[in-house]
Amino acid sequence: MKPIRKITGAVIILFLMGIADLPKLSEKLVPEAQAFRGRGAAFVVGAAVGSAGSSAAAASASASQQQAASAQYQAAAAQQQAAAAQQQAAIEKEKAAAAQQQAALAQKQAAAAQQPAVAAGQPLPLGTVVSALPGGCVSTPSGGVNYYYCGGNFYQAMYQGSTLVYVTTKPK
Repeated sequence: MKPIRKITGAVIILFLMGIADLPKLSEKLVPEAQAFRGRGAAFVVGAAVGSAGSSAAAASASASQQQAASAQYQAAAAQQQAAAAQQQAAIEKEKAAAAQQQAALAQKQAAAAQQPAVAAGQPLPLGTVVSALPGGCVSTPSGGVNYYYCGGNFYQAMYQGSTLVYVTTKPK
C-alpha cells in the first residue's frame, strides 16, 4: 500500500504544481497568447470607441430630428393662428355687411312708412323727411327759398349726405 500512497502523493503534488503554474504554462505553450490577449483588449477598446462614436452620431441625429419636429410644430401653429385670424376677419366683415343691410332696410322702412301718409294727403309733423314728393305738388317761392306745397304740407328740398330729400317745414 505504501507504493500507492507514494504514487497518489506524487500525482497530487504534480497536479498542484500544474495548477500553480497554469498561467505561465499558457505562455510557455503558446507564446502568442499574451499578444492575442492584447489584440482582444485592443478590439474591445476599439469597439467601445466605435460604439461611443456611433452613439454620439445617433444622439446628434436624434437632436436634429427633434429640432426639425419642433420647427414643423411651430410652423403648423403659426399657420393655425393665421387661419384663425383670417376667419375672424371674415366674420367681422360679414357682421359689418349685415349691419349695413339692416341700416339700409331701416331707412327704406322709415321712408315707406312716411310715403303712405304723404300719398293720402294728410298733414305731416314739421321736420318729417320724405325721399320723394307726392304727385300734384306746386312750387311756391317765399323769401328766396323754393317750397313745394302738396296735400296740406310745405316741403323744402335738402340733401342728406349725397341724397336729395324733402323735409316738411313752415315757409318764412
